[in-house]
Amino acid sequence: MAANEAKRHHYVPRFYMRRFACAGDKNKVMVLERHRDFLVAGCKSIEGIGYEEHLYYYDDNGAPASVEDDLNKVIETPFSKSATWLKISDGNCASLDASDRLPLYGFARHLQLRNLETLRFIETQYARYLTKELEDELTDEERDMYAWIASDPGAAHELFRAGAIETMLPADASAINVIVCQTPIALRSSTNPAIRLSHPGNDSVFGKMFNSLRTWWLALDRHWGAFFVAGGPPGFSSGAVPPDIARVVNRLYLVQLLEGGARYMLADDDFLGEDLEWAAFTFAQRTSRSFRYRKTTSAS
Repeated sequence: MAANEAKRHHYVPRFYMRRFACAGDKNKVMVLERHRDFLVAGCKSIEGIGYEEHLYYYDDNGAPASVEDDLNKVIETPFSKSATWLKISDGNCASLDASDRLPLYGFARHLQLRNLETLRFIETQYARYLTKELEDELTDEERDMYAWIASDPGAAHELFRAGAIETMLPADASAINVIVCQTPIALRSSTNPAIRLSHPGNDSVFGKMFNSLRTWWLALDRHWGAFFVAGGPPGFSSGAVPPDIARVVNRLYLVQLLEGGARYMLADDDFLGEDLEWAAFTFAQRTSRSFRYRKTTSAS
């Protein structure tokens, strides 16, 4: 690892967060962050959020190493210059078509795999494995994986790094259905932006027809987002969706923040106050730089 390598390892690309930048400053975003029983809304520098110091650092036989540069060169820079992202960054999401289906899916998957919360999930699941809490849920493949993690103190982080730098799409990529949506109200995002909406065995917020499917959502900018659906017929479609759909996914980002799945929610929309009330937070104080909301009672 070079002596001048950046200490701040961003787990959500800055070029992505700029799609939600403040109107008067492309280097800042309006965010909501939680401090125990308070939520604080204010403007933050994109450079100062969505990172962890030395997140991708590891010890390579006594020598310091990192996959940060590889992430930038192999994945981030190529995608940020791709035809797919240029449509998005130019504000031309309406021109996204079937040729963008796999690039969009690959990017959404990458955002999940490289995120700090994925590392935390690996560590948490391994801790549950050690206490035998997962004993009846594991496949043989998962047992082998945890046995490997147990054999090496750095294995959990190695597994995380391998996912972060992965460029090959999984076998189900050819069967992915991508639905690009335009919304009439402003969308939110977060520092863990690709969120899971449904998974077999769990009830989906979108109804029974989604219960057997694996579904994710990624906001692409303030008024465009995409559903990624696995388990049904493959395809690509694009069109407008009603405000109610946008309200649902926006609230899911708020739930994600409240449950600790993201450090920051990117939000600057007309329904934030109403949704905070729905989540049982009430306005508490305005300062020169932020707004504070206090937890009250259980959410409805």
